[in-house]
Amino acid sequence: MEVRCPVCATPETGRALCEVCGVRLYGDPVLGAATARDLSAAEAALRTARHAWDLRAAALVAPGPDSDGHRRLTAALGGTPPGDHLHPPGDGHAPAGALAEETGDSTPVQALLAGRARVSFLECAPDGLHLTGVEITRAGIPVQGDTLSTSWRSVVPALDGDPTLRRFQLAGGIGTLPPVDRRAFDEAVRAWLAESPRTAPGATVVLLRPAPGWELLRRAGAVAAEDPAVRLAADGEGGAPEGRPGGAVRVRRLLRTLPLPADHTLLLARVDRHTGAVHPHSHVLFPAGLVLRPDETVTAGVTVYGGPTDSAPLLPVLAGPPAPGTPTLAVRRLKVRALEPERLTFALRGPGEVELVAPAGERTPEEPTADLSRLLTGLPRRMVRPPALELLLTVDLGGADRAETEERLTFVREVAALLARKDPAGATVRAGAVGHYDHTDYETTWAKAGVLLRAPVVARPPAELLAALDTWSPAPGRQDTVSSLEDALHEAAALTARRPAGPRPDESCRVLLVVGGRPPAPARQHGVVPPCPRGTDWRTALGRLRADGFRLLARTHPATGPPAPDAAGRQAGRYAAEAWRALGADGTFRPGADSPQDVVRALDPPWRHEGPACPLAFAAPLR
Repeated sequence: MEVRCPVCATPETGRALCEVCGVRLYGDPVLGAATARDLSAAEAALRTARHAWDLRAAALVAPGPDSDGHRRLTAALGGTPPGDHLHPPGDGHAPAGALAEETGDSTPVQALLAGRARVSFLECAPDGLHLTGVEITRAGIPVQGDTLSTSWRSVVPALDGDPTLRRFQLAGGIGTLPPVDRRAFDEAVRAWLAESPRTAPGATVVLLRPAPGWELLRRAGAVAAEDPAVRLAADGEGGAPEGRPGGAVRVRRLLRTLPLPADHTLLLARVDRHTGAVHPHSHVLFPAGLVLRPDETVTAGVTVYGGPTDSAPLLPVLAGPPAPGTPTLAVRRLKVRALEPERLTFALRGPGEVELVAPAGERTPEEPTADLSRLLTGLPRRMVRPPALELLLTVDLGGADRAETEERLTFVREVAALLARKDPAGATVRAGAVGHYDHTDYETTWAKAGVLLRAPVVARPPAELLAALDTWSPAPGRQDTVSSLEDALHEAAALTARRPAGPRPDESCRVLLVVGGRPPAPARQHGVVPPCPRGTDWRTALGRLRADGFRLLARTHPATGPPAPDAAGRQAGRYAAEAWRALGADGTFRPGADSPQDVVRALDPPWRHEGPACPLAFAAPLR
């Protein structure tokens, strides 16, 4: 009859100690026969050792105290609830419900991956045997593939069908269950390895060592280490906790702690400030050699800029500098306003795992793809810088509604401040302004007789215009029918003849922006609309400005509500609508709808590009 170890049921081989649990099987010969007391003490010692072994295994399984698994494990332990007895100090086992996290050196794994196209990772986990394929890209980035998982019951049918009891057996426990033959277990694992295509001769396999305390998993790992396909045994980064799948999770944690084999870069476009030529630009987000700790995430921020128009450029993240053949790690598409900056934040979770995390709400539903070679050859040949901006403003500083007048002046100051911030020295922007009040003959109660205009500001750098506007103030008027805008338009036309040295008219983009609430007075009486006391014709001035190449823009409140009930009111309304259509022939802005930022963007002369439109964001502002 075959004799087995009384603790772990391993067949005896004639050794003094059991090769599995270390229990003494044979002692030194003694004189005389063993007494009943000796036999009772030896039997009690064996029961105690076996019970302690089972308790250690039960502590690793550690099901919840009110679960069915806890009750089944209690029955397998002969009625002793698992976890009622703590492990003795220094026994080398983890406490109940915990697995000690392993910290391995990933350098040998990195060396093994170098120069190989594919590697498989083998793990003997509590929920089964797992083979996870990993493909190595040209840049050395490990890309995790599918995991082939096999349940323990299909490999070793002698294991219990209940998941809790099966894990208890894999941890080395026996209790009241039929013992699992250790040698048969080894042969079953060896047969599974022989049938697996990923552990065939010539394959490269990395064995992930099991978490400590799982006796049968340790034996399975020892059997796997004998396979010629297994080139390396590694601790990885933490075992698979109970109740969570092994294999893919543990391999991912290990791969994420490998050093970055290449710079992870963001592909952008850059414009040569002298020639306008467009070149690819590589911004390093995460440098090569960077190593993350387990479950660590690092972030990197970068500011990109929009092109000439509102667009949704591609944001390709590459493993290396931009060149044909460089692997693309991720591609995002993001909406960026024309010529405006956008702050981006990327997160790195491991080699090749880069994600755009901010702004999170702008991500497209589906990840776009990008052909890197086509992107590099599809950039514009050249960006043509727009001409300088020459802006003239007329500002209505009067009217019956003082709050509305103050709002207009505040708006003009904000526009001047934005232009000054964009070009403080006035290298590409020149701005002038004319402020106008009501005709003193019949309206003004504030201005002195004959004062229609503020001292005009000739085209200057925006900062000087802003300083001049700080001295302007609105004045109340008596009615809202007309203003002295016609005189301001003639003064604006005269300013163009006195323009200081700067870009020639054919080298600049000239814009007239009329900011007001009341139309200009007609040269002659128009029904109930009073005429200009000086007989000034605003259409003549507008024609001169148009002939000088000015775009005509207006900012005013649109007419709302039902038509006036009387014929005179309807006639005045039609005249005002006709005048504002002419004044805003090239565009109209509405208070409360169009902000100063919107107006400044509309004033910017457009860039032009030679060749296709740029599909990438820009590394620096085009201005």
